[in-house]
Amino acid sequence: MGLVKKNMMQKDEILKGSDGRVALLGGFLDIQIDGETICTVSIPIPNYLADRDRDSTSEWYEEFEDFEGNHYSAMVWSSMYGVEWEIELKNEDNLDDILDRIEIEINYTEEA
Repeated sequence: MGLVKKNMMQKDEILKGSDGRVALLGGFLDIQIDGETICTVSIPIPNYLADRDRDSTSEWYEEFEDFEGNHYSAMVWSSMYGVEWEIELKNEDNLDDILDRIEIEINYTEEA
């Protein structure tokens, strides 16, 4: 799948993004800086038996760091209506530099 950077927005040190496709079998976010993967974050499978959107939501949280020692946290939500994520940069010293270099690619698991 292609990059979803166009759907991301910066709010202080948080990158937010979303994709309207449902993660039927889960998947992952490939977080890259300068074209190199710094972390692969899981996309959980939503609860298909739920009657309402809020009940269908599953979430995943992960902390990681890049090759330069910057710390991040990632939260991913998956529901009947798609996938949303937030990636927070913990140390803000070089925030503008990282925002210019970061890319997030969303990949869904496909049936075998």
